[in-house]
This record gives sequence, structure tokens and C-alpha cells, in this order.
Amino acid sequence: MRKTSGEREGRLTSIVKFKSVWAYCLLLTFLATPLACSYKPAYLQKSEKTLVAERWKVQKINPSRLSPAEASLFEKMGPPQFIRFYRKLDPDRERVYMWIYTEPLRFVSFIDGKAFEYVLLDANPSPLNDYQKKWLLWGGISAGTVVALGLVSFYLLGRK
Repeated sequence: MRKTSGEREGRLTSIVKFKSVWAYCLLLTFLATPLACSYKPAYLQKSEKTLVAERWKVQKINPSRLSPAEASLFEKMGPPQFIRFYRKLDPDRERVYMWIYTEPLRFVSFIDGKAFEYVLLDANPSPLNDYQKKWLLWGGISAGTVVALGLVSFYLLGRK
């Protein structure tokens, strides 16, 4: 039994609708990704962005979201004037939040909620170390080359 043109058109429009839903989901994912890439600490309720990258002027902190070490410093010295985000300079590239007190001048670094007096810091906020960046670069170049060769061979050999 042959399908009528109306049945074919109905099937095609449902496929187009299905594809457009996926396209909208993909577009939304790409547009919403930068919203999730903030390094602002969860306990910082109200703040102002400063001219320095990844540094916030503290206006309000939620004490219930602080770690025990952060809470004890918060009770002892009050809220810091600024909080700055760094990465630890090692292969793991852990998140480091530095609390900056201006009067008297004091810096306290926190890694996973634990206070550290001395930490080697890197101002680059990327979670990837140099080895991982090179691996991604050369892996992307290799994958792109394989895809390009596959497309060229398909168009030159596959069409015959």
C-alpha cells in the first residue's frame, strides 16, 4: 500500500520538529555554558566585581556555607574586604580562594575550605595543566585530520 503525500508530509514535519527541538536544546546548552563557568565562591552572597580579574569586593557572606576554618577566621577577623580566585601551581590545579584584609594587610588562602599560610599560586583560572592543554590541542588536530581525510576520501572515492 502506497502512502499518500499527506502522510509523507506529516511524517516529514514530525521529523523536522524533532530535529528542531534538538537544535534548540543544543543552542541553549551553548548559550548557558558561560553561566556555569563562574569561579565565585558559593558563600559569597553579595559582591561587586573589581577591575582585577577573578576578584570580588565583599558586601555580604553567608556564614552557614563556610567551612570550619573559614568560619573561625570570619568570627575572629570579620568578613574580608576582597576575595580573589587563583589556581594552585601544581598538576592538580586545585581552586584557591584568597581572603584579602586591607587593614591590617593580611592574606589568607583556602584550598577546599582549609587555611594555608603559603601556597604557590597561578593567576590563570584554567583547570587544565600544560600537559592536558597540549594533549587536547594535539588530540583535536589529530581528530580533525582524520575527519578531513575521511571526507576527502568519501567525496573522491565514494561517489563513483
